[in-house]
This record gives sequence, structure tokens and C-alpha cells, in this order.
Amino acid sequence: MIKATACNCVLLGLTLTLAPAGVAANDFEVISAPAMAAPLASKATLTEITQAGEQRIAVGDFGVIVRSTDVANWQQAPVPSSVFFTAVDFIDANHGWAVGHHGVIVHSTDGGASWHKQLDGFALADLQIAAFEQRLVDLQAQLDSGELDDDSIMLLEEQLMSTEFLLDNATIAKEEGPTRPFLDVLALSDQIVIAVGAYGTVVRSNDGGTTWQVLDAELTNPDEFHFNALATDGKLVYLAGEQGLLFVSSDQGVSFTPLEAPYSGSYFGLFVDSAERLWAFGLRGNVFYSDDQGHSFTQVSLRNRVNINAAVNSPDGGIYLVGNAGMVAHIDANTVIQESNHPSGATLTDVLVMPDQSLILVGQQGVLTMPAMTQN
Repeated sequence: MIKATACNCVLLGLTLTLAPAGVAANDFEVISAPAMAAPLASKATLTEITQAGEQRIAVGDFGVIVRSTDVANWQQAPVPSSVFFTAVDFIDANHGWAVGHHGVIVHSTDGGASWHKQLDGFALADLQIAAFEQRLVDLQAQLDSGELDDDSIMLLEEQLMSTEFLLDNATIAKEEGPTRPFLDVLALSDQIVIAVGAYGTVVRSNDGGTTWQVLDAELTNPDEFHFNALATDGKLVYLAGEQGLLFVSSDQGVSFTPLEAPYSGSYFGLFVDSAERLWAFGLRGNVFYSDDQGHSFTQVSLRNRVNINAAVNSPDGGIYLVGNAGMVAHIDANTVIQESNHPSGATLTDVLVMPDQSLILVGQQGVLTMPAMTQN
């Protein structure tokens, strides 16, 4: 999904000390600076909300992570970083991950009550450089084997050039500091986790985030376009990004194969609905679904052509979509569309459906609610 960057500090109940004129603030202090307790944390800019057992957990700016079992009462969790968190995912009631700016990944084992940092941009840069250096060694060894045909040699030479490009960029990024944000995270189990982000960043863990493997060079993305979204149907993992990038993995994110995209613009979100249809959506109201695991797509035309940021199942077998300018759309199982707008007009970045079928929305103005647009 697209990650909103606007935030009204007054709403949080925080007083921020700005650097004097001509003095640059250290942007990287937020990586290890704990999130400040804020009385109005649920009104901060929030980017994503997820279900973890009976709880709803939302993440957002200033390191804010809030949780609740109802709409009215939200508790802010202590978090060891105050970066802008962009995404959160829980695999069960206890185990979850949140990712954000400056390459930060935090993990909870107690349903979001507490969090600890597993990765940041400093460590990420070192991992990327080491991975690309090792890949160059492996590729060169294959070239030097002398047992290749011309096509294989050409392919390896292209991979060498691409990996050298990645290594150069990673080295520059390390010198400039950890500015690369993660933009989405997907937990496939309490051990297997994938996070993706800017400039084609992809990392995967097999041990619950204790260690991470860099997969940037394994995907066809020579221009380092941003990866914005992940989704799974329980068997396949899907990945989407800028410039129409769509990929699928059949091995839990170890490797990815490109899909032919129906649209060459940016995708901000992916979603697999209760009927196992794959939805891809994003820039300027472009929405598509696939009934055949991404091999072909059908476009759904919305009247409101704002950016679409997130989707969730609706109780009638359809889905809800939310986007900029308060846009909320319901698409039923027969793709009949009903569109509305939240009265706030705020950018909406995620949505959950409550047991009474009303909606919890998050975005530019924090937690919002809205009545159901459909009834069973």
C-alpha cells in the first residue's frame, strides 16, 4: 500500500524540539530512540492495521504501535524505535512483525504488548553488501568453469553486471546512511517472514527474524524499482511494486517469477480474497483481479479515480477497498460496485471489518470508523 507521510504532531499530544536554523538534525537517531508515549497515539498517522487473535493492532508515524479489543480504547505499546512504521503482520495471536523507515524491523511474541528490534538500516546495508559480493564470486566461478554454452555465458555476464550495479548502490547507500524504508511485511509462519521495500529491497528469514537473507539480486528488477506489497493465498506468495512489477513465488519466497502485469503503473497493494481471487490495485484508481493465480487479469472500473491503498474481505463474499480522499468502495462477489467516502475526507491506508460489519479505518487521521456498506 502507499504509505502516507503527512502527520499533524499536535494531534499526537507531542511537543517536538526542532534543530536550530543551520543545524542538521540526526535523522538516524530515530532508529534507536524509543517511541514517545502519546495520549492521542491512536490519532497519529497510521498506515496499517491487522488482526491478532481478539486484538486489532495498528502502526504508524513516530514509532506508534497501538492495540485494542474494541474501537473506543487503544493502548500504545512500548517500541524501541521511533521510525515511521509502514506495515504490520501477525501470523497468530502472539507472533507479529512491523517494518518501517530506515530499514527497521521489530518483532513481538506477546500479541503486540512489547516489541524488540531485529534489523535496522545499518545492518541491512552490511547484509546487502556481503550478499552481492558473494554473488559476484559465485557468478565468476561459474564463468571460469569453462563448461558453458554461449547463451549461458551471456546470461551470467548480464547477471554479473546487474550484481555489480547493486553492489555499487549498496556501498553508496551505506556511506550515505540507512535511508531505505521497508514498505510491507508478510509472515508465512512464526519462522518464515518476508519484508520488501524501496529500491528493490527484499529480505527473508527462516528463523523468525533472528537472521535475514538478502534476495534483491534474485528478482528481475534492474532499475531497482520499489517493492510495495506482499500477499499470499497460503500456497503462493505474490509481490508487487512500481512500474507494473508483479511476481509470484511457489517456494515461500525463496525465489520469484515475473508475472505479466495488466497495468504498467505502480501497485500499492495486493490482496487474496475469500474466493482466492488475487487483487492488485494502486495508482489512479486502477484495480484488477485474477481468477487464475495471476496468469490473467480483469479490470474493475471505479468512478473515483484516487489511489487505492488496501483491501479486506467483506462478510458477503466481496471486498472493501480504501484509498485517498476518504474513498471507500465495496465490490461484491459478482463485482457489483458501491462507492462512498468517509466524512473526514482523510487519506485511508487500511481497513478491517468489525463483527457487527462496521469498518475500522486507519490513515491520515488515525483510527476512524464507518458503518457497513452492505449487510448479509
